[in-house]
Amino acid sequence: MREYLLYVKVGDEAAHVYVTPCFAVDQTYWRERDGCRLHVIGKSPSLALAFYLRGVLNARLQGRDVGEEDIAAMREWALAHVREANALYGREARDMQPLRGEWFLFERAGEDAGDADGRQADEGEDADAGREAPFGPGAPFSAGALPDLRADSERLHLLLQGRALLLEELDGFLSRRGWTGSLRGECLQWLVLDGKAEWRPGIELFVRRDWWRRRLAMRCGRCGSERGIALTLCHSCGQGCAYCTTCLDMGRSKCCTPYLCVPGKRTRFRKDSAAAVLQWEGRYSQMQAAAAERARRFVAASKPGPSAFLMWAVCGAGKTELLFPAIRETLADGGPVLIATPRKDVVLELAPRLQRVFPAARVIAVHGSSREKWEDADITVATTHQVMRYYQRFPLVVLDEADAFPYHNNPVLYRAVSRAVQPGGKTLYLSATPPRYLRKRLVLSAFRFPTHSATHVLLPGRYHGFPLPVPRVCTVAALDKRMRQGRPVPPLLDGVKASLAAGRQVFVFVPRVEDVPRVLQYLQARLPNHANAMAGVHAADPEREQKVRLFRDKRHAVMVTTTILERGVTIPQSDVIVVGADAPVFDEASLVQIAGRVGRSADAPEGTVLFIQSHRSTAPYAAIRQIRRMNRLAERLRKKEAPSCCGSRV
Repeated sequence: MREYLLYVKVGDEAAHVYVTPCFAVDQTYWRERDGCRLHVIGKSPSLALAFYLRGVLNARLQGRDVGEEDIAAMREWALAHVREANALYGREARDMQPLRGEWFLFERAGEDAGDADGRQADEGEDADAGREAPFGPGAPFSAGALPDLRADSERLHLLLQGRALLLEELDGFLSRRGWTGSLRGECLQWLVLDGKAEWRPGIELFVRRDWWRRRLAMRCGRCGSERGIALTLCHSCGQGCAYCTTCLDMGRSKCCTPYLCVPGKRTRFRKDSAAAVLQWEGRYSQMQAAAAERARRFVAASKPGPSAFLMWAVCGAGKTELLFPAIRETLADGGPVLIATPRKDVVLELAPRLQRVFPAARVIAVHGSSREKWEDADITVATTHQVMRYYQRFPLVVLDEADAFPYHNNPVLYRAVSRAVQPGGKTLYLSATPPRYLRKRLVLSAFRFPTHSATHVLLPGRYHGFPLPVPRVCTVAALDKRMRQGRPVPPLLDGVKASLAAGRQVFVFVPRVEDVPRVLQYLQARLPNHANAMAGVHAADPEREQKVRLFRDKRHAVMVTTTILERGVTIPQSDVIVVGADAPVFDEASLVQIAGRVGRSADAPEGTVLFIQSHRSTAPYAAIRQIRRMNRLAERLRKKEAPSCCGSRV
């Protein structure tokens, strides 16, 4: 069982309270600082409790110097706060019983065994604490290991830069990266004392004092969530503990689990700029060239200015290609680039596209089942959940589809993306339907649709110059009932038959997972000649990737799907039908994205978009108004640039 020691460092400057899992490392570190004295307050197997007490005692100190009487008072204060934490935890954990009579164990230092000279380690309790291997089992540390400790700490620092990892993830990460140092835990503690790394409990606890009562509050140190905290009796620390259910898929973040954050450095990722070589044979329209150049200038700006930029481009405008100059600018400066997207499908499609145009760069795809998640790269394409494992690593973070689930309205993922950016770095948002909060923050006037400002650029037209297909709306009374009874729904059946007769593929979007097999069976029963060319897919489908691949290869002609395919999928010569367009899941932004699946290729810029609803709803008509507004704006801009619309290369 790991134990964490709480001590006060008193020197020429103000006194401060520290937490350490290996007091011998701290003694050795502070020995080089003349005049330091270390006074032990106590120790506990609960890292969350130790950090809570550190915060309370530092607040009492307020940076002032202390004497012997103050040290004794601080030990009493610590004990009083432990009692309070025990009582408040017990109030929340009514259905559990403490293992040893108390929820949190804390051993206060004795009056005559609690001090240590920073120049000479004392015997007694402090020396015993020094024998405890930091962060778990390991070889005992001695002062003679100091030269190796410093060198190994620097090597470890290089490996961990820009990472945020739980202790349980650390060993696997270091073994994959070839770490051979024997004092891994000691090196980490040295980096923490040196200010090159941060560590904290996986679950932080604090007392929230309302006017009518006090209560124990908990927050996940990794994802920042306070709502998904579950109390438990922990087999690791042998006492009251808690873990976070919000980010449980990323590993168990607990009160007794150290969470390590190592900031990245503003240094060149490579010694050369070969990774910045761009091999792309495409051409920009004048509108695209202007938008790409504005994004590049934002990234290249070295003077203090906006840290966020919105690239608002309609579906099919070529948002990925517009990123190339900004990515090249960052790579040429030696910095790695992160492209975060909410969905695994987009990660798998985007990574090979970027590898083709940046052939000398290392491009990796990071998602839940990826084998590359622990590797370094010039360009990292990751799902937004995996971004939680990065910490101040990237000078440029591109957030693709900022309005999409699960990123949209998710404060956990907002926090993860913002923490991945280096201090002074840039965030570039991409969206065809940016959420209101983003428009309010980065667009001067959303009502007038300004084409550009210092913090945004608007691209209302597609790369091939043709307008966005405008959807049609059909209202079919008792739509669900008709389909359950197997009765004809002419707009749906006629639309599918017309598309198939023209040799086109069809997306059929439905609002709920349970609607996928029901609508698929309905279409197969009503159109038996095409039954074998139909399939259905949803997020939990184990054959999801295979079915989408078959649809891309034209092995399936009709794909019944939920909103998982509303973005990031390009199928030439395809049409779209939305069944139940009045369902709440189909808001204005979602319907605009769905309509954007049609007419994306230059050789087939037209197509059919049909919204079928059972009663009149506002979202379909709002989506149509937005599409028409963008078409009008794109037409006006095309007329202005008509004399010089030959296009430009990157």
